[in-house]
Amino acid sequence: MPISSDFPPVEVPRDPFSLTFVRALWEHFSHDPHRAALINARNDTDRVTFGELYVYSHAVAAFLKSKGFGYKDIACVALPNCWEFVAIFGGITLQGSTMSGANHNFTHYELQRQFIDSTSKIVFCANENLATVIKAARDCPRISTIVVVNCPKNATLDGLKYLNVDVVDFNSVLRTEPLLSLPQIQHDVDRDILILPYSSGTTGQSKGVMTSHRNFGAMMKLLTNHNNTNILPYIDTDFDYTREHQLLMLPFYHIYGFGIMINCLLNGSTGVVLDSFHHETFCQSIEKYRFRFLMVVPPVLIWLVKSDMVEKYDFGSVSLLFSGAAPAGRDLCLKLKKKFPSLKHIAQGYGMTELSLGSNFPVLDKDRFESSGKLLSNLEMKIIDLVTGEEVEQGMPGELYIRGPNVMRGYFNRPEATAEAIDKDGWLRTGDVGYLDRERFLYVVDRRKELIKVKGFQVPPAELEDLLLSHPAIKDCAVVGIPDKFSGELPKAFVVKSDDSLTEQQVMDFVKDRLAYYKHLKAGVEFVSEIPKSPSGKILRRLLRTERNVSKL
Repeated sequence: MPISSDFPPVEVPRDPFSLTFVRALWEHFSHDPHRAALINARNDTDRVTFGELYVYSHAVAAFLKSKGFGYKDIACVALPNCWEFVAIFGGITLQGSTMSGANHNFTHYELQRQFIDSTSKIVFCANENLATVIKAARDCPRISTIVVVNCPKNATLDGLKYLNVDVVDFNSVLRTEPLLSLPQIQHDVDRDILILPYSSGTTGQSKGVMTSHRNFGAMMKLLTNHNNTNILPYIDTDFDYTREHQLLMLPFYHIYGFGIMINCLLNGSTGVVLDSFHHETFCQSIEKYRFRFLMVVPPVLIWLVKSDMVEKYDFGSVSLLFSGAAPAGRDLCLKLKKKFPSLKHIAQGYGMTELSLGSNFPVLDKDRFESSGKLLSNLEMKIIDLVTGEEVEQGMPGELYIRGPNVMRGYFNRPEATAEAIDKDGWLRTGDVGYLDRERFLYVVDRRKELIKVKGFQVPPAELEDLLLSHPAIKDCAVVGIPDKFSGELPKAFVVKSDDSLTEQQVMDFVKDRLAYYKHLKAGVEFVSEIPKSPSGKILRRLLRTERNVSKL
């Protein structure tokens, strides 16, 4: 039988999330007009209040309306973490439109693919990646406008020179008269797409994950409810969001970072925004703002254990370290507890983009380092035997299936991939293998999916393989993840040559020139005579891993 959550059901909001979001901004502004909503960790004079975010969101919406951008249109946001990202999201959603976040470090090849696949019409980017965005947009006729944060003076001319689009300074967008009485969009909250983050799912190329207003609204409600009952009381029985600062260091384009950031603002905490994991700024921010909990990924935990820098700073305020995106081991957690005696809890959860963030979160009544927590309210789980397809007995491992209001609508314009991921009864196949203990805490033990996790980033082998096969000197190839103590895993390519003159360095450079840094073949290239495959043609990656899983680093 499927397992239901141990926690009481929660009423899921039926309003469009756009209204939920701007109402929260207005409410927090009304209670304290001068309190900061977001502060730049590198420059604390760069900050915005809740009221400013409210007005700026409406100004962005008015600008988009002036460009003919409206209901169900899609905008791609390729920005590092910054308060502008949030105002842009607010404006897009007020227009009844959809935001698709992209990694600002993407190459033009990767950006172009997302622009085309998402059918984006407008792109928001930074001055630092403007040249890459312009290059990517050349073959994307749908794109009519590029909006640039910190826009240089000659950007408009550059845009017109290379392609027929408007290049607009974001400051001029903010000067647009905000339409505070925008006509309310008649949303179908179950079907209208709020955000379109990209994920590789269990296998294959990156796909747009259709996250509806109801999906994300439910996720935020369930997360806040769980935090209020099972996490925050163990930090402070009088915990008050509005008196807290929260470090926002995880990328906003990723569902983990985006969900944590939005939840912070909904609850009225002040977010301290870090645009990348800059070690010294990270430590300085913890000492300055006295964060009580940190949301991180395992590579940050590893750095905390190994770094001498942290000894120079006061981390005494931190009661909880929460890790996600990849499992954190027990030994690592014990080392952290030893190094930081004031740390009360180290915990982790379980989630994926297709779940609008997550399904399982910790209960802090006692330490369960290796557990990914308990199923949230309103959700169901079943664990399926990998061979028989039947449900397993409690305590036995199998593939995790999850059902609930936060499960995505499906993959954008990919009905076949959607049918593979979600069955006719609404169960999401996660591709992860785990089991439940007697108290029904989840333990994730393996990934059935083929994704390589590099410092928390997803690297689909199929993406690298498709690129490698476009090289004229490569006949066949396979990519696997090789364990690495610093990054979790690193990609390694096994290549069958069609030209004997091809070198390992040439293969690595071919990938390096086209893909983001975390997809580079840092575990190396190995030339082989053939790629092991099943009778159906599926690459037998397990054989490549078990026979040769020694990292060169």
